[in-house]
Amino acid sequence: MTPEQLLRELEQHDYLDLAALYERYPDTHFYSLVEALYRIKAEHGLNTRISRFITEIEKLTQDLDAKTLTAEQFLSLTKTLDLNQRAQKAARFIHTKDNHMAFSKPVDVVMFGDSITEWGPWHDGINGVSVANRGLGGDTTQGMIMRLESTIVCQPKLVCVMAGINDLAQGYTIDEIIHNYGEMLRFWHQHDIDVWVQSTLHVGERLASLNPLVAELNQRLYELCQQREVTFIDLNSQLCPQGELPLECSADDLHLNSQAYTQWLAYLNPKLAKHFGR
Repeated sequence: MTPEQLLRELEQHDYLDLAALYERYPDTHFYSLVEALYRIKAEHGLNTRISRFITEIEKLTQDLDAKTLTAEQFLSLTKTLDLNQRAQKAARFIHTKDNHMAFSKPVDVVMFGDSITEWGPWHDGINGVSVANRGLGGDTTQGMIMRLESTIVCQPKLVCVMAGINDLAQGYTIDEIIHNYGEMLRFWHQHDIDVWVQSTLHVGERLASLNPLVAELNQRLYELCQQREVTFIDLNSQLCPQGELPLECSADDLHLNSQAYTQWLAYLNPKLAKHFGR
């Protein structure tokens, strides 16, 4: 999408529909698209809203003047943003864990992980076996340890787990992630539940600095699975053979679209059918 096209979009609308705009230009990195819109809007002095959505920072700064912003006001603003973000994340964790514990029924498979798992179309896409989705956006392996009980209330025969990218993004070491994986594997082993560890997926261009760590983490996970006699599923060989999540698999270089989940399911479903003899 050219700057001229983006300028016309900004000039012709009071606000933009980012999802619709991206759907018209899917070969563009979504974050690059939004950044370009902000830049062009500023260059041309336009008042077009980038979207109808009112952000938290917009609400908090609507009565502030950037030119006269004091140090005290700035510190108050950052404190409020920090508090709100931490509280919202904690509340989401509390509510999700509570609901997963309260509403459960016996299943064959539990899909366990972060947002990449939570947003997966498992109920529609996994064939021939019953499934429970125990993904939680933004979660780390440490948080997942605190949610382990929610995986066994379903009485599953198998847990498919993927995690680690949020840990790496937040600066946790690979040793810490491997330790947490070890704790999870020990827990499921104690409850006689089979486990498949799915490789932590590579990320796209915007987050590419994490990919060397992802590769190292997956090697360590493979070695851990060998030691514990646990199945390791190398999804990167299917989705990210070049060591980077392709543009056609994600809008934000992290989360997956239908094309990526289709590849994932095409790889996983035959393995599940063989495992369960169905």
